[in-house]
Amino acid sequence: MSDLTSEPKPAVAANVCAIIVTYNRLHMLTQCVDAIRAQVPRPDKIVVVDNSSTDGTGEWLAAQEDLVVVRQANCGSAGAYHSAFATAMELGHAWIWCTDDDGIPEPGALAELLKQGEAHGLDMIGPAVVAPENHEELSFMPRGCQTVAELKALAKDGVVLDAISLFNGTLIRRRTFETIGNIKREMFIWGDEYEFMLRARKAGLKDGSAVNALHVHPRMGRKVKPVLGGLLGKVEEMPDGRAPHYFRNMGYIQSQYEPKSAVPRMIAKYTVHYLLKGDLKRLKTFYRSYLPGVKNIYPEEQRRPIQRLPLLPPAGKAGSTSDEAA
Repeated sequence: MSDLTSEPKPAVAANVCAIIVTYNRLHMLTQCVDAIRAQVPRPDKIVVVDNSSTDGTGEWLAAQEDLVVVRQANCGSAGAYHSAFATAMELGHAWIWCTDDDGIPEPGALAELLKQGEAHGLDMIGPAVVAPENHEELSFMPRGCQTVAELKALAKDGVVLDAISLFNGTLIRRRTFETIGNIKREMFIWGDEYEFMLRARKAGLKDGSAVNALHVHPRMGRKVKPVLGGLLGKVEEMPDGRAPHYFRNMGYIQSQYEPKSAVPRMIAKYTVHYLLKGDLKRLKTFYRSYLPGVKNIYPEEQRRPIQRLPLLPPAGKAGSTSDEAA
């Protein structure tokens, strides 16, 4: 006899696995996980890849019985997504729903993404990614749009084709990975999602944004400056720690996907930019990173197999040697 007093379980999207990558942002991760758990339907599985956090994330994850947890050495967001996608593929779901730990899907986001992905036959379907301080403004600018209203004006049947902000709340069909493989993990950070999108489009896969699905994510901070009043275009000013990754990854992307003129144009504008500033140190960083990227040469430590680590025990409990917990 059934228990009539028990609450009905929320509907489950049996064909969806959600993935989250995280590093030292426990206060954001818990909000992200709660928002995914609250979706109706909710994903069948939630995979969290922890890049060796030191802020209590590992201990918190160890206590979450409904999560599939992978802990590994810090190999950047690209390495974390590589492991997350590989784990999700092993679980066998038809769709993989991905986010950073600082992304929050709004209620109904997954249902709308599934609806539009199937209706339009898309391989990658993203939400409208909105700013935390104002949900009417976009954190990124697909098709040059700055507001949700501008993006909706471009939509047909709820979708803007060929417009997506990977991997912020993006729903990706399994066949995407079966067709083009996993993310290029040696890229470490900054540009890996862009390369994945270009590779998918080159293979003829379809993407778009579902404008009625919302995903909250901080705005992308960019420092862009014109060179010679814009005659040579614009340059991005990167923090010192990320500049080598950005330059190397852009070298690879431009050599693989853009016209042949892209590489000499990039070299010219950054050379002029740093010479005008008298910044020979950053000019050397550019050459030492960008030129190897053009040749697909990455540091050996970024090409090593990802090191899996044992899960940490929940706070106050004995150690664990398991690689995963489900």
